[in-house]
Amino acid sequence: MQKLQPTSAMRQAVLEQGCFSPAENKRIYDKWFAPGPRQKFQAVNRKYNLTDMVICDIGCGYGMTLLYCKSGSYGIDIETYQSAFARSIGLTVYQRDFLHNPLEDLPRVEAIWCSAVLEHVESIHVFLRRMALLLKPGGLVAIYVPTIPVIPALRWIPGLYKYTTGYLYSDHINAFTPSTLRFFCERAGFETLELSPFLPGIAAIANHIPLVNRLVDGCVYVGRKIADWEYPEGATRIATTDSKGFMYK
Repeated sequence: MQKLQPTSAMRQAVLEQGCFSPAENKRIYDKWFAPGPRQKFQAVNRKYNLTDMVICDIGCGYGMTLLYCKSGSYGIDIETYQSAFARSIGLTVYQRDFLHNPLEDLPRVEAIWCSAVLEHVESIHVFLRRMALLLKPGGLVAIYVPTIPVIPALRWIPGLYKYTTGYLYSDHINAFTPSTLRFFCERAGFETLELSPFLPGIAAIANHIPLVNRLVDGCVYVGRKIADWEYPEGATRIATTDSKGFMYK
């Protein structure tokens, strides 16, 4: 699959249909749309063909990834400014708090893309259970989070700071390692297909080398929704299909 890049028609639509001033529309295009979808989405898409599925992009921002997705796809974002812009260029975007607002009215999807969101949310488990509810049977979830490198002191090496400190951003309230990300997702009803600090692709061989797979700041998780999933025997919760995704026994 070829790299996704904006066409002249996409550029024209963003600049002309954007709901802000020409100067602001151009700023948004140059920063968020001109580079094309970020490398993480490109890598997952090449292997799992997300753009051939109806997806929900949670934390979609201005719609720079959603723009490439199949008809029927939609985004969710909590921010008014970004949501308004995405809708103005013809994308379907719901402005709501995914963790707390109702989801029953949203169409079920074949895949979910969620990048750089879980580190911000108050309840990771509830968030993931709600993602599972939004997926059709067998649907895919693809998640990116920043992670804590195994050697945090690498940040003091010239040139490595920005590659080893993403998890420290002031608005982050959760931190992950690849292992904890996998545990969170599997304990919320997903079968792990891929856990890739080095992203799906040729470099993914490094994911299987102990310690090397912890040198980078960031990890992609790809999983499949398990049909009729239930918590382990002896758990105090049982899975439900209501808005929370579980209840206590």
